[in-house]
Amino acid sequence: MWKIGICDDEEAVRSYLASLVREQTAECEISEYTSPEEYLSDGRECELLFLDIGMEGRSGMDGMDLARRIRSMDKICQPVIIFVTGYGKYVYEAFDVEAFHYLRKPIDERKFAEVFQRAAQRQDGQNPKGQASGQVDFSGTEKQKRTLVIQYGGKSRAIPLDSLYYMESQGHKVILHGKEGVLEYYARIG
Repeated sequence: MWKIGICDDEEAVRSYLASLVREQTAECEISEYTSPEEYLSDGRECELLFLDIGMEGRSGMDGMDLARRIRSMDKICQPVIIFVTGYGKYVYEAFDVEAFHYLRKPIDERKFAEVFQRAAQRQDGQNPKGQASGQVDFSGTEKQKRTLVIQYGGKSRAIPLDSLYYMESQGHKVILHGKEGVLEYYARIG
């Protein structure tokens, strides 16, 4: 059974996301949270977390603060984090917390399904072509592969770190040298 968390301060958004998740798979345990504090106090470990940025908890913690806190915790299962937000200005900060994707509200259902399947495949370590459509399995035993997520051609792209030889910075570009060749994109090495 897959453990999926949805953390958003709007009840309608939580319900909508839960219904979209249920359309993707039949067997999952969905936990809904209204604030970052509620998520942290629950103590459940999620394998996939849909997280709103623009909510503010009692302590002033927002979704980005929660993601930072999760990433700093060594003794928990690290979830795949997908931000679901109405704000575009935090997209670059999402890279700092190794977010898998950044979905904008209102949610495009087709894009949601695509991102959900890719997140499941990443968490499970499966080859995307080796899985039947509509089947998602978060219970795999293979370790999650570390990836570098970049913005390339207007889309997020995850590159397995074990496929890279080295990277360099030239001016405002980062140049990745890997098994599949050379890839240049505008960014700063951080």
